[in-house]
Amino acid sequence: MAAGSHLARSQKIVKEVVPLMYQGLVVFDVDGTLIREKTVCEVIAAKIDRVERMDWLERSAGSSRASHSAPAVDLTITAREEMADWYIEAGRDSVDSFFDSLIWAEGTHAGIKSLQENGWLVALASLTWSFGVERIAAALGIDESLGTGLDWDTKQIDHVYAGDKVDFLQRMAAKYEIPADRTYAVGDSGGDIPMLKAASHGFYLGDSDPQIPGVTHLSEASIDTIANHILHPQNNDHTHDCHPPLDTSHSNDQN
Repeated sequence: MAAGSHLARSQKIVKEVVPLMYQGLVVFDVDGTLIREKTVCEVIAAKIDRVERMDWLERSAGSSRASHSAPAVDLTITAREEMADWYIEAGRDSVDSFFDSLIWAEGTHAGIKSLQENGWLVALASLTWSFGVERIAAALGIDESLGTGLDWDTKQIDHVYAGDKVDFLQRMAAKYEIPADRTYAVGDSGGDIPMLKAASHGFYLGDSDPQIPGVTHLSEASIDTIANHILHPQNNDHTHDCHPPLDTSHSNDQN
């Protein structure tokens, strides 16, 4: 018998099992969900003396966020173009000073950290400006985020609408190979409804129950409460099934 053949027959046959990287995916909205009382745009407006005009824009364009109609989209585009002019006129340093004035939802840092430490991928999806979303994401140790882009040199705007949150959630799930039944969305307004419907499970933090299957209504809940519901659904009054933790450790199946 050839030496090579004997070696091959004597070696253990090892079948490697490639585990999932994450227990699941949780996509959070920003304004009204992680950030309370004032939106990112409102906080920036206060820093650059545009409060009254910002209030008017919020009233006139705010209701269009959940709509894809042409007039609603036009209102959103017009408002964003005006805000972009403010920001470029004020300068990046003045605009970036907004961060310290944000009001975080109760339990935000603890809740996000708890999810991450228990193996969940956390991402942010917002209609607000990406430079703001990215600052918030960085403060929470989050790598994946979506927001409306602004090129500070050309004033070009890369618009994000409610439907883009759905695409983002699905893209994150595909990128990290997360099963559809382990996707969660968390939001508080009409602009979050498409994303909540696209996820298998979710939490709505607005005032009225949106009556979406698989979505739990917890008005103005703290973020650590949301994390607890996701991590320990068996301890809460959920309408969706409890998922046992996935084994994400590297292991070999030996025959």
